[in-house]
Amino acid sequence: MSQDAFTIFHAAKELDKLVSGAKIERINQPNKDSVVFSVRKASENLKLIVNANADFARVCVSNDNSPAPIEAPSFCMLLRKHLIRATIDAVSAVRYERIIIIYLTCRDELGTLSNKRLYCEIMGKYSNVTLVENDRILGALKTTGIDESLSRPIYPGAKYTLPPPQDKAEISDITAAKKALDKLTYADDPAKFIFTAFKGISFSTAEDIVSKFKETKRDNDFVKILKSDEFIKYFNDYYETPKISPTVVSDGKKTDFYIVEPIAQYKEVRKYPSINSLIDGYYLYKENSFATALKKGRLYDAVKAYEKKLYKKLQIAEEKLLSCADMDDNRLFGELIIAYLYKIKSGEKYCEVENYYEPDYPLIKIRLDEDLSPRENAERYFKKYSKQKKTVAAVTPQTAELKETLSYIETVYSEIDAAETDSDFSDIEEELSAIGVIKQKQQGKKRIKKLSEPRKYVYKDFEILVGRNNLQNDRLTISAERNDIWLHTKDYHSSHVIIRTFNRPVPDEVLLFASEICAYFSKVRSSKKVPVDHTLKKFVKKPAGTNAGKVYYTNQKTLFVDPDPHI
Repeated sequence: MSQDAFTIFHAAKELDKLVSGAKIERINQPNKDSVVFSVRKASENLKLIVNANADFARVCVSNDNSPAPIEAPSFCMLLRKHLIRATIDAVSAVRYERIIIIYLTCRDELGTLSNKRLYCEIMGKYSNVTLVENDRILGALKTTGIDESLSRPIYPGAKYTLPPPQDKAEISDITAAKKALDKLTYADDPAKFIFTAFKGISFSTAEDIVSKFKETKRDNDFVKILKSDEFIKYFNDYYETPKISPTVVSDGKKTDFYIVEPIAQYKEVRKYPSINSLIDGYYLYKENSFATALKKGRLYDAVKAYEKKLYKKLQIAEEKLLSCADMDDNRLFGELIIAYLYKIKSGEKYCEVENYYEPDYPLIKIRLDEDLSPRENAERYFKKYSKQKKTVAAVTPQTAELKETLSYIETVYSEIDAAETDSDFSDIEEELSAIGVIKQKQQGKKRIKKLSEPRKYVYKDFEILVGRNNLQNDRLTISAERNDIWLHTKDYHSSHVIIRTFNRPVPDEVLLFASEICAYFSKVRSSKKVPVDHTLKKFVKKPAGTNAGKVYYTNQKTLFVDPDPHI
């Protein structure tokens, strides 16, 4: 059930009870599509969210704590100018439209009162928020140019008009409803027909209306019954006074919501105490999931591009090393030519001499440049050997470093997968910025960064800490006490895990539990019998200059455990 006019009509009724009489104390705009009004009603502080995103549009009292930007956008500044200290008089929905109106009494700096309206249009990609006084637009979240929308201009000074009405019947108009239903035929899908013929309902609402009405009837001629006054009354009662039962449902693949008890059976069902809490919870989760997926996608793309460059560099380096495969042969040829100068004549294409470096002195055939003297041929081989030696000396450590970095990049993929919070993503961005994968945005004013927290478990009175990413792994390991126990999967990337001992002996069951956690938060969480090393933190060392999360450890013991998916 989408946010059709039916849903918005009843959501607005709830909102009216929640915020009518509240005073607006603060206004923020956390992103380009959303405005947050901090209001106070009696002794209660509330946050009213007005969102005009195409996918997450909504108006509700929310628990969202999105931080406000350092610099407020222009629309936010306009709202602050007009609506700070304003009183919310009422909230209502435009009949059969997906529009909520917030009625406001405003007081300017001189104490002069004025009445304004905030029109919140929840209409998919056409969603918008418009501030209006005396039917004139003061400003809007999304404006149009003067020439773009002559039929319905949205810009300061223009007259505000509602969207053109749909050419559909209203169920409250009995005559129009009968006329519309008379066109229903046996070939029609009843739900689809009602959705097409009547204002204010989505297809899923129409399906619910038809299905529930059908349950009360046994007459085989269902189309005939749908044309009756009885159905019109049922439809009208459903729309005006439904039995509210806010519910989020899921079939395991798709999640949806209803403000009434859904007739269909679903795999997962979650009830909410109000329409407002349903809309807030559903869209906040949906919005956060989308934002998380977007952040992960951007980081994946950046890391993938960086990884591709590394592989290209590694390919070039390995090709250089391959070209030096005959380096020792060139040195040998040079030495043998010098040793047998007395036997080699100028102008020869080849010489055949004994290789005195091997037993039995086997003959070896050496190619010569016939335009060079024997000594010059030897110098040519020595020169080639010297060049190759320098190449190998320079490229070998580069190759090792590239392989080390590529191995490290694999750990970054794992931590992107596990990232959940803004702090997690901030840590990863900082980590990637340090190695040049991304460039962090330069901000005029810097916020004090809140350090991300590790996962925490308590088992048998022992606290177990689990790093979420490489930077956090470093912080966790460095801050641990000498006699804390440090855990990591053997030969595979995993989170660093710390058992805080406070110098107490650690029972085997605690060590086993922590090892199962470590195995779960690893690259091989889907495997069985995962080897997990554990040692005292004092045996864990982090050399200067190594990548985040990279440590060396000794004195370890290994447990083989199955990852615990129920952590």
